[in-house]
Amino acid sequence: MTDNKVQFNIQRIYLKDASFESPMTPGVFTNMTSSPKVGFNFESNIEKLNDDTYELSLMFNVKAEVEDKTLYLVELKQCGVFSISVDDEAVKKRFLNVHCAEIVYPYARENISSTIQKGGFPPLFLSPIDFHTIYQNELDKRKEN
Repeated sequence: MTDNKVQFNIQRIYLKDASFESPMTPGVFTNMTSSPKVGFNFESNIEKLNDDTYELSLMFNVKAEVEDKTLYLVELKQCGVFSISVDDEAVKKRFLNVHCAEIVYPYARENISSTIQKGGFPPLFLSPIDFHTIYQNELDKRKEN
């Protein structure tokens, strides 16, 4: 019987890349006639650094538009380096994709909101993300194919 005890450590959480654009400023602050439409998407990536060490990257793209004109665009890459040791590969993948993402996401959320606010706009409060459901849906999709 294998031992599924997880040995886990957060080594570092850091902002790897950030970009903010607001092509309509300063006119947007006085000439805005309607509420912006905000779009949000993200993707994740896991890179093995050595035997038990992994970098998880969450990449975000947040875009606010008014009448098909870009109000602002935020692109951000928030990362974490984690060491994880467990015999079961499926447990390791779930841990990295779900639990590590849950650790990194609040940092990204705060950095996105802060960046938008520093650009002169009201802060954007991003909803929590259910990484467990996203990961399970991805596993289900792969089983179907």
